[in-house]
Amino acid sequence: MNKVARILAAIPAVIFLIFGLRWLIEPSAAAQILGMTLLEGVGRSSQIGDMSAYFMGGSIMIVAGMITANRTWLYASSLLIVLTAVFRVMAWLFHDAALATSLIVSELIFTGMLMYAASRIPQEK
Repeated sequence: MNKVARILAAIPAVIFLIFGLRWLIEPSAAAQILGMTLLEGVGRSSQIGDMSAYFMGGSIMIVAGMITANRTWLYASSLLIVLTAVFRVMAWLFHDAALATSLIVSELIFTGMLMYAASRIPQEK
């Protein structure tokens, strides 16, 4: 994995780590950044738990791919991120959600960065 690929993979890893920690430490601010309100009761538990797991899990997968030089980890995190973009569009199409263009664009950029980084890792035999 070359230096450029490592840097491109590290950017979403760090951003996801920061978002995951923010959901654990300051969930109301994390929710606001994503255009959400912090829910109450069990909904809050699910919201904080799910969002923390999404961001921390994504970050961990990226770091695992970088450390082990195993492209599968980067592909897995790419799949998670691109599906988020796809499902945002589906929410807009079918459920009267606002089209979160800036979030979708960032998710597609992160996916591209991770796919490029994965392509720079030699394939295992």
